[in-house]
Order: sequence, then C-alpha cells, then structure tokens
Amino acid sequence: MAGYSPHPPLAIPDIGKDNLNEISDTVSSLEELAREVVESDPELLITISPHGTVMRESISIIDKEKAMGNFRQFGYSNIGFEMKINTHFIKQLKKNANQESFHTISLKDREGSRLDHGVMVPLYYLKEAGLKDIPIVPINMAFWDYSQLYNFGKVIKKTIEKLDVNAVVIASGDLSHKLKPGAPAGFDENAEKFDQKFTELIQNNELDKIKDIDKGLIQRAGECGHRPMVILTGILSEYKVESDLKSYEGPFGVGYAVASFKILSGGNT
Repeated sequence: MAGYSPHPPLAIPDIGKDNLNEISDTVSSLEELAREVVESDPELLITISPHGTVMRESISIIDKEKAMGNFRQFGYSNIGFEMKINTHFIKQLKKNANQESFHTISLKDREGSRLDHGVMVPLYYLKEAGLKDIPIVPINMAFWDYSQLYNFGKVIKKTIEKLDVNAVVIASGDLSHKLKPGAPAGFDENAEKFDQKFTELIQNNELDKIKDIDKGLIQRAGECGHRPMVILTGILSEYKVESDLKSYEGPFGVGYAVASFKILSGGNT
C-alpha cells in the first residue's frame, strides 16, 4: 500500500499542544493511515520528501547504514528518530535509475543525510501505531519536469518488484501555503483551487491526472506536496488502486490532506 501525508510539526503532540485541536481531522487521519500501514506488515518503508536535500538535476537519497533526525529547527531537539537504511535496495534503485538515464546522488555526509520533518512527521504516527523496526529508504524529490518524476516513480516500482519486497511508500507534502491572509507564503485568492483539484483527483481515483495539473495553479499555491505525489503516482500507475481521501483541512493557511492507496491487483507495494 501507499499513503500521502502532510508534515506539520504541529501534528506532533508535544510540539503542537493546544494547536492540535485546530487540526483534529488531520491527526485522526494520520492515526488511521498509520494503522493501515502497520496492518499491511511492511518489510520496507520508502519516503518521498520535499524538505531534504532537494536538487534541480538529481534525485538525492540518504544512503548509509543509519540516519538520524530531530525537530531541532522547531525548538524540539529532544524529539527525533534513528532509522536503519536499506542500502541494498538503494544500490539496486540507483542501478535501475541509471539504466533509464535518471541521475541520482547518495547522501552520506552528516548534514545532508539527516532525516527531515517531511519524513519524521509521518514516521512519528507510524511508530505510535506500532510499526516494526524495519529499514527505510529516504528519497528526496527533484525539481524535474513532472513527467520525469512520474517515470522515476516507475523505476521505484520496478525496484520493489525486482527485489520482491513488501514495501509501503509514503509521499510527504503540504498543499497550498496561501489559503488565507497571514498564511506562511502570503495570500492568493486562487490558491485554494489547487487544493480542490488535487484532492478531487484523489477522491475520484484519477491519480494519473495529478501530474497534469495546470502549472500556473501549482505556482500560485506555493505548495510543497505536488512533486512527491507525482512520484508516488508513477509508482502506482500500473496497478489497480483504491484511493481513500481521509481528510483535508487548512486552518493555518496551509492545506493538509491525508490519503491512503490500497493496491487491489498486481505487485508488492
């Protein structure tokens, strides 16, 4: 299976505190998504984040035995994770990507190889739901054309199938950052149209159309979740999938959507 998760640090109870009441639908949906992931008994967790080391020409992947991360930049260095990395999977993924002329870079240095909050917020809920001590593969999006990102998703799918691993993929991203006056990226009266289109396509199970959302609409939204989702739709593109949009809300001027994708036929995702 697969999922789409927002990543507001406020969704972590010790960080959000009283603000959790403002995003109660998101919290409940993240809990539900996490339970579904745990019930699928995965052997590998693949994350796709927009907040790690993001490059214009390359997909970057944290590629070492273990990776750590915490919420220090948000004032909570005591909340964090250390996770094992599946370097064998990454080696095969990089090989497959190279064969398809996709450029990837391994992150091994201390700063570039830290888990970011795009990974850690959904990971928090997975751990709370009882996720086993399985390895992860933390992938960062690139500023590629949407069709390239979509096709890179197919390379991830090919790798999962070649290694015959029961993997769960979580695409992490927030939607528009411009929903209301005072929002983090300012206000755009048309920004909500992006969120409406994005969530409508998930709700209608028209995932392949997400990569074709109008570029002007994407730009006006000031989002960070479109590209991770496009990669995920590439992974899912050759499967029969059941989409479940669990919730959407944006009380702080940023759109938070939570969704799960159950594979009904074909493959091991």
